[in-house]
Amino acid sequence: MDAKNNAHRQALAEQAVEVLNRYTGFSSKYQVSFSLAQPTEEGLPRITGRLERSDGAPIAGSDDPMDQKFAHLKDQTIAIRPFYYPMMKAEFDETEANEFTAVDFDYAAIIGYRKDEEGNYYIKTLYFPPTDALLDRQQPGEDGVWRKLPLATFNSHQLSLDPRQKFARFLYLAERMSEALEYQYDKCGFFFSNP
Repeated sequence: MDAKNNAHRQALAEQAVEVLNRYTGFSSKYQVSFSLAQPTEEGLPRITGRLERSDGAPIAGSDDPMDQKFAHLKDQTIAIRPFYYPMMKAEFDETEANEFTAVDFDYAAIIGYRKDEEGNYYIKTLYFPPTDALLDRQQPGEDGVWRKLPLATFNSHQLSLDPRQKFARFLYLAERMSEALEYQYDKCGFFFSNP
């Protein structure tokens, strides 16, 4: 993979973290704060979400059934894998950045991006499906590589880029995420980021 192509991906991942953190204040029982994680060996950016109870009570050791499931989430940290979807004439081949062999993430941040007149890349749209939804009815190739995921079909998981300015269907993102993570754990018996 050409590392110089990762500069625009890094900038877009930083913007995605900024957008996701606009939802942190809209919490219910849980809240999630987002940050950039250590990049992969190929230099691809990663994002994490830190899950906490809104009342400040620790998740570990809690008697709450949902908390007991989230205690299995390593450091109560959600792994988020960015995917890149150019919404313009593509300047970069995003194939390698979007392909993977290990399902080691709990959520996907599908970043639809464009380029402004000054040559800066910006997020045009952000889709945020749980891993279960991303991989639904998809299979890896015979070589074990997941490719050709239908990234353009996730409109039902679209987030408002500014929830305070435009109607946000998923305003309480932490509640939505906690429900999806609970479903993931109930279905699989583990979290994808921590099998």
